[in-house]
Amino acid sequence: MTNKMVATVTADAGAGPRTTGAGPQAGRGPARGLSGLSGRAVEILFLAVVITGFVASPNFLTSFNLQGLLSQAAVLGILAIGQYIVIVAGGFDLSVGAVAAVSSMVVASTLGDLGVLGILLAIASGAALGLLSGLAVTVGRIPPIVATLGVAGIAQGVAFTISNRGIVITDSAFMTLNSTSFGFVPLLFVIWAVLVAVVFAFLRLTRTGLYFFAIGGNADSARLAGVPVARVQMTAFALSGMLAGAAGVLFAARANSGLPGLGVGWELDTIAAVVIGGVSLYGGQGNLVKAMIGVLTYLMITNVMNLADVDSYLQNVLKGVLILAAVAAPAVLRRRNHLMGRTS
Repeated sequence: MTNKMVATVTADAGAGPRTTGAGPQAGRGPARGLSGLSGRAVEILFLAVVITGFVASPNFLTSFNLQGLLSQAAVLGILAIGQYIVIVAGGFDLSVGAVAAVSSMVVASTLGDLGVLGILLAIASGAALGLLSGLAVTVGRIPPIVATLGVAGIAQGVAFTISNRGIVITDSAFMTLNSTSFGFVPLLFVIWAVLVAVVFAFLRLTRTGLYFFAIGGNADSARLAGVPVARVQMTAFALSGMLAGAAGVLFAARANSGLPGLGVGWELDTIAAVVIGGVSLYGGQGNLVKAMIGVLTYLMITNVMNLADVDSYLQNVLKGVLILAAVAAPAVLRRRNHLMGRTS
């Protein structure tokens, strides 16, 4: 971080790095209006969902259900890591589901001939699509939502060009990614946990990681301070694409196939999960570990409703209400505290 930097990035034990500086997105300005859950609300909601699941169904805490839940969490969680990086850097990535579909098709179609190189090619294809999103945003000056929506369309076209139907994977060694577990903890979950640890260290210990928060908090101040904003934004989108590629590979291992129509709605699931995990939709603020707790909470809510036989359409309504509440509650509390401070 340069000495001239206007925006300062700090980190404490309880919260993720936070950016402050001059401008409309600094400090307590309007940019903080769309934060997710704050304080201990993330952990309290997580525990509340666990207790609700235990009360609602005797099957919730069985090893079979937990293993399936953790396997699901690994795929969505890896996608959410990439979404978290992009949101913290001030953007959105609506292509993650389609990129995962491309990756699943690439690994399914090349694994038999290329082996491990097929896996690397699938992840690289995700990184390339992510870089394309980054170029569209930084060079083309296209808003992230529009740019990544366009890349999602490209990715879907590529996936269906490879094959308009699923490709079955028969490689037994590849299947061990899904079949291996340690008690009720699947290997897929362990891979997710390792990736979380690596990305957490990257965000905290590297200059680029800190730049994500600085740009998300106030891109103009970061640019004036000498931060290579365009390069850092491209890195964020490339990392999101690479992680989406990895998620596609793991899903292919779970499903024993690549699916061209995979990932519909996953982009919204990842955004919902990180919002429940307390990430600000305006960027510059968020804790990776809490965001991943948000992933588990989001999936557990769906799992509890399935076990309780809640209608699928009603599930969508309830999840939508939860997302709105997660965004609105902190803003309402801040407004109330502000008014109380003025009257005291």
